[in-house]
Amino acid sequence: MNDTIRSIATIMKDLDNILLFPHINMDGDALGSCTALCLALRQLGKHAYVMINEPVPKNLDFLECGCTTDDDSVLSDVQLSLMVDCNGMNRIAGRENAWNRGRLKGCIDHHATKAKEIRYDFSRIEPKSAAAGEIAYNIIRAMGAEITLDIANCIFAAITTDTGNFQHSNTTSRSHEIAGHLYKIEGFNSKVISALIYDRRSKEAIKLESEVIAGLDFYAGGKLAVGKVTQKLLKENGCTMDEADGIIQKIMSIEGVEGGCLFKETEQNVRASLRGRTYANMAKAASVFGGGGHVLAAGCTFTDMDLEQAEKALIPVLIETVSSPENK
Repeated sequence: MNDTIRSIATIMKDLDNILLFPHINMDGDALGSCTALCLALRQLGKHAYVMINEPVPKNLDFLECGCTTDDDSVLSDVQLSLMVDCNGMNRIAGRENAWNRGRLKGCIDHHATKAKEIRYDFSRIEPKSAAAGEIAYNIIRAMGAEITLDIANCIFAAITTDTGNFQHSNTTSRSHEIAGHLYKIEGFNSKVISALIYDRRSKEAIKLESEVIAGLDFYAGGKLAVGKVTQKLLKENGCTMDEADGIIQKIMSIEGVEGGCLFKETEQNVRASLRGRTYANMAKAASVFGGGGHVLAAGCTFTDMDLEQAEKALIPVLIETVSSPENK
């Protein structure tokens, strides 16, 4: 059963030392929500940090705000470990030691699935929320913290990235209502934030994107499009993996494509970003391989397969997923 926003706000206000955990391969919602909460907690006199173990993506560097750390011992006593925009130990891989230091465990998420291996002391799961940023915003308000310009920028980034600039079907009236309040914050400029997120791509990243799009494979009569970002492609173009983040949206802009998949080959694993257009249940497909997400936006990670093996495992599932609305 979900804890109330007010009860969560009360718990957090009573604690002094808090670690916040975004998911691996952090996006604008995960980092934006964590940083907004961290800034609000610091405003209230708390010691709070966003625990990460990977570089902040270049297009999201403005969301860091001096909050992130990879130092497990940054706090001598961790009263609360809080997952944000995720749940489950597989979503915070590499930070287990820091997580386990928290005397209390909490979760704030907007994905329907809830980890079974963790007993949270409190949680708020809102599948109907467009972004975790909406939940974070309400908690910040309930704690009585001021929505400063930095917090407003973080909340807007969280919502705009997870709604595709308010174009995805998960966008609700509440998404617009919260954004509307942010416009009242002195100095807030949504155009500036959007430009920081979407308009800072290097020529190398553009070239990488063109090569991935040119190499797309199509299945199920063109309903499924699959692309690959390999280590070889990254090295040839002088790019890092975070510069490939917008490619899945390009794949989904192709006429007739119901489902899109972008494989990302890292040195440690193979990640798959999945998107659906109208009926393809990508969360269900991802769950077959221990992943999850939203119906039309999900992902999974293959830790014991190379890229070719991951393709052979996932693509048949995706073909079935996009072949008929009955699979939704």
